[in-house]
Amino acid sequence: MIYYILLASSVSSFAAALCCALIGGKLLKHYSKPLTLFAVGFLISLSVSHIIPEAMEMADTHRIGLVILGAMLALTAFEMLISSGQSHDHNNSHKSSIYGILAGSAMHTFCDGLVIASAFLSSNSLGFAVTVAVLSHEVAHELGDYAIMLTLGLNPKKAFVVNAVALFGCVTGGLCGYFILSTAQSLVPYALALSGASFIYVSLSDLLPRLRPSENKRKSAMQFTFMVLGVALALLIASHD
Repeated sequence: MIYYILLASSVSSFAAALCCALIGGKLLKHYSKPLTLFAVGFLISLSVSHIIPEAMEMADTHRIGLVILGAMLALTAFEMLISSGQSHDHNNSHKSSIYGILAGSAMHTFCDGLVIASAFLSSNSLGFAVTVAVLSHEVAHELGDYAIMLTLGLNPKKAFVVNAVALFGCVTGGLCGYFILSTAQSLVPYALALSGASFIYVSLSDLLPRLRPSENKRKSAMQFTFMVLGVALALLIASHD
């Protein structure tokens, strides 16, 4: 089981690093937007149709609801603290932005590792579905962060630090989740609730704001299509549990 968790926790960072190496900086935004839209549809659909219902079947629904609410508030507070802590001094603004990106990446990927561990401890099929979800949103997230690091003046080699931080965070989260949850099975449904809340939060507050609205109706329709494809795949995976 632990080997599955380690592999699943590592695959998204390696995939993102490979994409960053193969895709030039100018093409990152072109490829990251469709993947981001797909990830948004996949994450939200998987959360509300599979992960959260699974948690509610295993524990009291009101407690699960309170855990989801608490997770949303905690993630919002953390994001606000990072934003308010950034310097407005011109000389330090780039450095503050880089540290903010890395801190956010470490937190998100640590949560992803916890998500993966809790999912595999629930069932292998849910673990697979969550791994696909993490892969889709984390690759899009790291591509976007990599592009931002390049615009902040880092060279491509130094910009790869975001992939290293993501890998460390996700693997650490997976290991912590495995050793904690495997000895306390009663916590698994609440970990799943945290997972669902984290996916919804990331989709709505992190991935979607990266997308600029298009005045072209055809492009808008294409964007919506990518989201629907993500929803369809999530529902397909959930229906085969």
